[in-house]
Amino acid sequence: MDFDGVRLDLDGSLATLTLSDPERLNALSLAMVEGVQAALREVAKPRRAVRCLMLTGEGRAFCAGANLARRGDTGERRPASPVESVFHPMIRRLRDVEVPVVAAVNGPCVGIGVALALLADYVIASDAAYFLVPFRNLASAPDSGLTWLLPRAVGPARARELVMRAERLPAARALDWGLVNEVAPAAEFNVAAQAAARGFADGPTVALGQMRRLMQESATSSFDAHLEAEARAVQRTSRTQDNAAAIKAFGSKAPVSFTGA
Repeated sequence: MDFDGVRLDLDGSLATLTLSDPERLNALSLAMVEGVQAALREVAKPRRAVRCLMLTGEGRAFCAGANLARRGDTGERRPASPVESVFHPMIRRLRDVEVPVVAAVNGPCVGIGVALALLADYVIASDAAYFLVPFRNLASAPDSGLTWLLPRAVGPARARELVMRAERLPAARALDWGLVNEVAPAAEFNVAAQAAARGFADGPTVALGQMRRLMQESATSSFDAHLEAEARAVQRTSRTQDNAAAIKAFGSKAPVSFTGA
């Protein structure tokens, strides 16, 4: 399915959302943001049976940030401040995806692109990729939740360094910092990214979705409230076919083929 500057490919239980404006290094125009929202709505439809969502970029970049100049192919100038009305609703919709999300960072990852990656549950990066939070150079405050997401990913000191110095963070160093989970050689990146995403797509989808939600909520809930949330999540997963199959096979160590149900 093609949207404005965005492509959604469905391969069984794996959905791949590709930012597709390689000439502009996949910088997000307002029209592309609307395309991402439409693609995420498709992913959420039960009839699509999506069990994992992978985000990536076409060409040599993952996402070069926001397209500051253009609305889209129309050339229309964007509103003065679309942060609240356009970009942040997309960020919230991605946060609320109920299946595991893999970010396949194939190249430069800048600004809002970093936020997209940080909203994933697993980040695999090409060794040609780098991460950049450029708002200092624009004399602008950050947006897209970066000042919330970054400290939780790399710690306050490193987050301040990324935000306030606006220097590139190469993929290898991002791995050392805990910003990414895996780095793969550029020549082998597509195969490695597909393998990582397929591992989630073939997993216990309900349980993985509950894990995703619990990890997100842990940053803002009290310990007692979080214990209650975990108990509710355990009750939810205990009613699944995957849970029953896994418990039955546990003692024998037999492999389990999860169905996502």
